[in-house]
Amino acid sequence: MTALTRQQLNAIVDFAFAGERIHSTIKLAVAVVDASGHTLIATREPEAPALLLDIAQSKAKSCIAIGMPTRAIMDLAVKKPTWFASASRVAQTSTGTALWGALGGVIMRDSEGVLVGAVAVAGDTGAGDEAHAKAAIEHIGLVADVEGLDVEW
Repeated sequence: MTALTRQQLNAIVDFAFAGERIHSTIKLAVAVVDASGHTLIATREPEAPALLLDIAQSKAKSCIAIGMPTRAIMDLAVKKPTWFASASRVAQTSTGTALWGALGGVIMRDSEGVLVGAVAVAGDTGAGDEAHAKAAIEHIGLVADVEGLDVEW
């Protein structure tokens, strides 16, 4: 398994915070988890709403818990609401975090496609959150997986 360095973690956070936002007053939170879903770093900008930190962590952990980015989880929530509700309850019971069905959580892979972890951003629009996370992953030379499974639900 590829282990992230402290420098890479800090670069992810710094790069995510540096991205363009839908509005100049928006503040962000960023969370990075490893391939087991354990938080490696989670922080928010000064004056960012406190709940954003929990949302970012929930998005990142959801990616690992279900094995796909939150874009795909969101698709499941829409197309299979009963499945999503049941899976979210199981995730809440087993990991302490309910599944997050909204944009902003991105799977992180190495160049061979091996799962490294996930990065999630909260505070901007969903598309903005996803773009910040994707750009931060690519900035440190890893592969951002935003598509997940290419299947018909």
